[in-house]
Amino acid sequence: MRHQQFFAAIVTIALATTVFGVQLRASRAQDAPPTAAASSAPAAGKAIFEQKCAVCHNADSTDKKIGPGLKGLYARGTFTTSGNKITDDSITAFIQAGSGMMPPFKGVLEPAGLQDVVTYLKTL
Repeated sequence: MRHQQFFAAIVTIALATTVFGVQLRASRAQDAPPTAAASSAPAAGKAIFEQKCAVCHNADSTDKKIGPGLKGLYARGTFTTSGNKITDDSITAFIQAGSGMMPPFKGVLEPAGLQDVVTYLKTL
């Protein structure tokens, strides 16, 4: 009988330790810095920008090419053409739908690639 109580106590302690460890790992994961994938988004977005957008837009100045230069886009706060507020959602919608001379990129860019481009635009 005494061995059974001892064994039950050991099992209880082991179970409690396991649960505590799982909870601790989960709480540390919430506090962890962004993953490598998240931190590589601007670089991935830059590569896509250079391939798809740089033909019409400058990234390093506000000078117009075919479309407006995008340096400081988020700092400007509004679109040059419509005056609408610049947010991640409005930029995403604009890129997907296009407007005027800008073609729509909805079927051209995958959602993850589009998000990378938006993340890159924030760095300009």
